[in-house]
Amino acid sequence: MTHYRRAWSLLIVMALLTLLPLAACGDKDNPPLPNPDFTVVQVDPGAAATLQLAVQACAGLHNREEGGSVYVQKEAHDAQWLIELELAPLDMVDATTFLGACQTRFPACVRYSYADQQRLLPNILTVAAALEAVPLDVGDATTPDMATACDTVAFDATVELADLDTPYLATQYVFDNFVQETTGLAMLNPGYDTNAQDNANPPLTRDMSSALVDFVFSQRLFVVFLVNGCRGSSPERELLHTIVNAGHWPTPVGVYGYNNSWLVAGGYLYEAQTLCLDSNNMGAIPSETGNLSYFSTRRPPITSSNQLERNPPENVAYDPAKTYVAFVVGDGDNVRFIMTTRNEWLRQRLADCEQAGDSCAPLTWSISPHLPYLAPDVLWWYYAATRQTGKDYFILPPSGHLYAYPTSLNEEDQARFVSATEQDARILGVGSVVHWDWLGTWRDAEDLFLPRYAHSGGPIRGVFPVNVPYLMPAFEWWPNDQLFNVLVGDDGTEVVVFRPQSWRGVDDSNEFFPSPQTMADRLGDLPAGSVTWVYMTSDGGLNLDNSFNELVGLLPSHVQIVSADAAATLARSAWSQ
Repeated sequence: MTHYRRAWSLLIVMALLTLLPLAACGDKDNPPLPNPDFTVVQVDPGAAATLQLAVQACAGLHNREEGGSVYVQKEAHDAQWLIELELAPLDMVDATTFLGACQTRFPACVRYSYADQQRLLPNILTVAAALEAVPLDVGDATTPDMATACDTVAFDATVELADLDTPYLATQYVFDNFVQETTGLAMLNPGYDTNAQDNANPPLTRDMSSALVDFVFSQRLFVVFLVNGCRGSSPERELLHTIVNAGHWPTPVGVYGYNNSWLVAGGYLYEAQTLCLDSNNMGAIPSETGNLSYFSTRRPPITSSNQLERNPPENVAYDPAKTYVAFVVGDGDNVRFIMTTRNEWLRQRLADCEQAGDSCAPLTWSISPHLPYLAPDVLWWYYAATRQTGKDYFILPPSGHLYAYPTSLNEEDQARFVSATEQDARILGVGSVVHWDWLGTWRDAEDLFLPRYAHSGGPIRGVFPVNVPYLMPAFEWWPNDQLFNVLVGDDGTEVVVFRPQSWRGVDDSNEFFPSPQTMADRLGDLPAGSVTWVYMTSDGGLNLDNSFNELVGLLPSHVQIVSADAAATLARSAWSQ
C-alpha cells in the first residue's frame, strides 16, 4: 500500500508541475545543476516532535554529504515551492521510511530523553550535528526500536548530561567539548512559553519546532537558547559572552534562528541580538524555516551582481510640482516570511499587475541578503517574478547585512558591518537599505554611523530608517516638515536619510494604522516637491489588498509612486534646488 501511495503522490506532483509552471522560473540565468535528483520526504505536521526532529536532522545530514538530495514537505508552502521552482522529485517517501533508510546511511546516533531533557535540546542537537549522528529519543513510541537498536551510540545524553540538567550546565559542557566542530551560531527555542508572566523562568508549554534543524545539521551550527543569556549579571549571560567572544566565528556574529525570549510591551527585547552583550557584536539572521539545507547545498551561492537580472532603474526627472513617495514591503529580513507570506504577496502582485497593465504602480520589496547562499533558487524566483511586472524593485532589509542596531555595534564591527552591507548591495544590485536603530542612538546614527556609506564607490545612496520601538520618534531635532537629510562624505558623495513613516494596519486608530484614504490625504497634503516613503508591515493586519492596492486609486494626480532607489535620487535632486 505504501508503494502505491508514494507512486500516486509522485504522479500528482508531476501533474501539478506540468499544469502550473511559472514563466518567471526556468530562468535563463539560473545555471543547471550537477545533480538535480532529490527525494521528497512527506511529514505530517502533527507528527511527534521527536520524529520531526530526527527527520530534519537526517535531511540536513544527507544534504551536507550529497548536496540538495532531500526536501522535506510538511507545510503548504513546502509544496508550493516545488511548483514555483518546477522541481520534480525522483521519489517521495513517508517520514518513518526515510528515517529507517537514514539510519542505514548514517548509523551513528545520539540518544536522549525528550520527556526529561527537552530544555537541553539545543545542546543535544549541537552534539548530534557535530558528530554526524541522528538524534533519537529513547522513549519515542513512534520509533520504539530505533534508539535502542542504533548501531553506534556516538553520544548518550541520558548519561553524559544526566547531572548537567540545566541549559546553563549543558551549554557549558557542549561549548567546552564541541564548539571546535561548529561553523556558526543559532538560537532555537526548545518550547518555552513566549508569553510567560515571568520572563526569567518561562515554563515549557509546547514542543520544539523542527524549523531550521536541517540547516543546523548541514552546517554544524552551535545551537543555544539561554533564556537569561542577555540579562544583567546572570551566569547565562557570562557564558554567552564567552561563547560569542571565543574567536570561533567572525564578528559581528550572525545568529540564525530567532531569540524570542523576554517579550516586553509586544516585542522581544533581544531579537536583534545587538544589545544582548556588552561586546555589542551580534546581529540576527531570522531564519526559522525548513529546507534551507536543501536550497543552500543544491547549487553554488550567488556571488556577483551579474548573476541576477533585475528591472532597470527608474529614470524619473524631478518635477518640483510633484510629490514622490516610495512604498517598501517590510520584514524581508525574515527568511520564513520570504518562504511564506511574501511569496504569496508577490504571486498576488503578479496577478494584480497583469490586470492593471501599464497603470501598475512601482513597489519595492525588502529581501534578505542571505538568500544568495541560503536559497539561491528562491532568490532567482523573486527576481524573475519581479521582471514580469517590470515595476517591482528590491531594497536591503533592516539593517543591511544583519537584523541589528548598527550604531550600537562596537567600532570594529561597525566597519565590518558596513563593508558586508555594501557587498550585499552589490550582489543584489540595490542602492538602498532599510535601517533600524534603537531608541536614543539616532543622533549618533546620523552623525557617526550612516556617513560611513557616503563614499565614492559605495553602492548605498538611500537610507530608509524605521524607529525602534516604533512608537518612539526618531530625528526629533529635525524641523517637523523635514522629510529627509542629505549626508555628504569627505569626497562629496551624497547619501539620503529619510524620516521614518510606517504603515502597519488600516483601522485609522493612530498614525501607524491609517486607512488608505487617510494615507492618501496625508501624502496629498505634503508640500509640492516633497520626497518621502512608507514602510509597510503585516503585523497590524495590513496586506496589499487593504492598503497599497486601494491607495493607488485614491492618490491625487500630483503624487507619484516611485521605487526606493528612485526616491533617493529624487531627494538629492530636490535638496540641490
